[in-house]
Amino acid sequence: MSMITIFLILLVAVFATVAFFTEPSEDDKRIRERLSGLDRYVGGDAGKDGITRQVTFSSIPSLDLFLRGSKFAPRLQLMIEQAKLSWTVGRFFFFSAGMFVVGATAGNWLIPVGLIGWIPGVVAAFLPYIWILYKRSVRFHRFELQLSDAIDLISRALRAGHALPSALVTVADEMSDPLGPEFRRVADELNYGLPFREALHNLVLRIPVRDLQFLISAMLVQKETGGNLAELLDKTAAVLRARIQLKQKVRVYTAQGRMTGAILLALPFICFIVLNIVRPGYGDPLFENETGRKMIYGTLISMTIGFFVIRRIVKVKY
Repeated sequence: MSMITIFLILLVAVFATVAFFTEPSEDDKRIRERLSGLDRYVGGDAGKDGITRQVTFSSIPSLDLFLRGSKFAPRLQLMIEQAKLSWTVGRFFFFSAGMFVVGATAGNWLIPVGLIGWIPGVVAAFLPYIWILYKRSVRFHRFELQLSDAIDLISRALRAGHALPSALVTVADEMSDPLGPEFRRVADELNYGLPFREALHNLVLRIPVRDLQFLISAMLVQKETGGNLAELLDKTAAVLRARIQLKQKVRVYTAQGRMTGAILLALPFICFIVLNIVRPGYGDPLFENETGRKMIYGTLISMTIGFFVIRRIVKVKY
């Protein structure tokens, strides 16, 4: 590896290590939040937002100030909250930097030729973001599976004589994560005086699931036009159950295509690693030759295009 490469890797490693050890623990964060709340109440400034949650993007003040001025940080923080991860935006960048250091070190050690050695570091830097997307999708899927049962519970509570906020509290108490805590937050916002439409709109922002949008649209239309809400919820629950069954059938029918795409994407890398383990130095001529490097770039580009094409084929809209 060149001296510039070693310097850049060490610089990122030192910065990531300092950021990790200066990150306060969860107990320290809770204590700091309580102390800041006491200071606000002692100050007697009731005109300011007393119940507004202040989001901290990083424990490093300069980095937090910089992230507050960007449009990317709030969106990323929302995705982290949707994935139910105890990360901050600053910690996300720390994980990305750490993975970049590991991948770049391994790439420049095993492939010490040109820019190809940096490709493993760039790929590894996106692993935390991919993990957020995965946890977010899993949580949304669990929410979809729980939604029809929650609608039935709301309908039964309304038939029993409960008001809608009380029915939402019942759902929050009976249902598990992720649906229970989200409906608890809606009930709390309604108790704090937030309008019904805005509380449901905030729920859609936190959980952008299409089935939930159907439910909220039906509830808002019923609130404006009137009618039997319990009967409307029963019909909505039946429609959502039919959609879930259709979605599961689609996943079964497209399982072969998705598995084919995963195998075709992973097979060249697995074969390359196995061949180099069986016969060390087998792939060196491919990286040392200019034509070989062009073939690598072309292969990576074509594999990326093929991945999106296969994904487009197996992704069925319904």
